[in-house]
Amino acid sequence: MAPTSLTAASLVDALAHSKRVIVQLPDPPLEYNSLSIVADELGSFMHKYDNEMVAVLSSFYDPDPYGQDRRGKEIKIRIKSPQLNILAGSTPSNLLQFVPEGAWEQGFMSRMILVYSDEKIIGDDFATESKPLNKDLMHDLNIINTLHGKYSVSTEYRDAVNAWRQSEEQIDGFPKPSHPKLAHYNTRRRVHLYKLSIVAAAERSNALLITKDDFNRAMSWLVEAESQMPEIFTASGGGLDAQVLDEAAFFCQSYTLTKKMVPEQALVRFVSQRVPAHTVMRVVDNMVRSGMLEIVSTDERTSLRVFRPR
Repeated sequence: MAPTSLTAASLVDALAHSKRVIVQLPDPPLEYNSLSIVADELGSFMHKYDNEMVAVLSSFYDPDPYGQDRRGKEIKIRIKSPQLNILAGSTPSNLLQFVPEGAWEQGFMSRMILVYSDEKIIGDDFATESKPLNKDLMHDLNIINTLHGKYSVSTEYRDAVNAWRQSEEQIDGFPKPSHPKLAHYNTRRRVHLYKLSIVAAAERSNALLITKDDFNRAMSWLVEAESQMPEIFTASGGGLDAQVLDEAAFFCQSYTLTKKMVPEQALVRFVSQRVPAHTVMRVVDNMVRSGMLEIVSTDERTSLRVFRPR
């Protein structure tokens, strides 16, 4: 398990120290370095979008040999087979603020499977009973931890993958994600499927064989996640302007509880406290164009309007 907060250099060091060697006589020993990053908040792990850190993370997506020479020091790090898992949480708005616009077209975000849910789980904060760990689950995890070697694929799995690719990666009429920010994610969709297939195969059996059942299960996981991915960009609220629009709409609704109409002066004063001066009227006009406000009257002398919220 990796520390929660890391720099690019400390991540490489932590992975270098997470070395495991499996003796498999008479064959050569199996050597690899595996590390897991688990963070409740993405910002706790990576405080800002750091290009150096992102480059290192992207290079660990595939277990290709990795080397790093530290400048000014006689330190040479060589990792034969690096493997890194990341499980991190974030809100949609924080994620979109964290990731620069151009980064969606780069490799890092295409290597991420984004899982969105707005489910609210209400539990008992004062419950004293705790559920024991599932013994069967712990038994299976211990066995999975001993599995090693190369996976093979069955003929049926190969046929299923080829048929899926020939159908432009549609499954049961469900196409690949079409949101513009997910265009580069689609380029690695097939690799995501393969990795999920290995997970399904390891959970199902000790045999190092991926079958059509594993294809179906991995595809169901992928489709379930992808069906909700566009909601991330909707749930984010669309940025500062959208938040101000919502706040202004609430202000207008509250204003009419004591007064019948909303004078433009009052709305302008409210909005000007939240956005730069040159964007105030744009926000007000957008509220009118979007139907959030109805113009009731316009003063011929001052051109000031009176609004009614809808």
